[in-house]
Amino acid sequence: MQEFILTIVKENTVDVVGILALFFLGRFLLRVAVNHLVHIVDDGDDDHVSQKEKRTETLGKIIITTGNVVIYVVILLMTLSLLGIDIRPVLAGAGVIGLAIGFGAQSLVKDFVSGLFILIENQYGIGDKVKIGSFEGQVVRITMRSTVLKDDEGKTFHISNGLIKDVINLSQNKNSQVTD
Repeated sequence: MQEFILTIVKENTVDVVGILALFFLGRFLLRVAVNHLVHIVDDGDDDHVSQKEKRTETLGKIIITTGNVVIYVVILLMTLSLLGIDIRPVLAGAGVIGLAIGFGAQSLVKDFVSGLFILIENQYGIGDKVKIGSFEGQVVRITMRSTVLKDDEGKTFHISNGLIKDVINLSQNKNSQVTD
């Protein structure tokens, strides 16, 4: 196995270096871009974190996670191609499997879309105290699939975004305007 890997590296040194460079450069540029966006929104007041800053931080984490998945998949496909594996059938198979999973994972898609609207509509952000259905607590994490709350007793609740119907945000300013 070591000989096989060494042979591949020797024969394709430029390609291996290129793949590694793309991997690290992609991750670096992704983090720089997200940090720049967060910095643009930051108003410089460390004592009070605005709703806009919380939302930007949450979206930044989601963008980094999604970007990393894309980078890993591209690097994996480049590596498979470098090893001599024809990736065209892999891509075609992934498309068919993706379609089948899409039909079978409708609840996952519903969670994803609901999570996107929660973030876009700024219903709540990390650190907000909210009541979702019968659960009440502080939002500790928001992903595209679920929201995690921690109550005053330290209990953690994982709520699928697709199941969230009504939200009461106990942290938002009482004087702010309510929109439909």
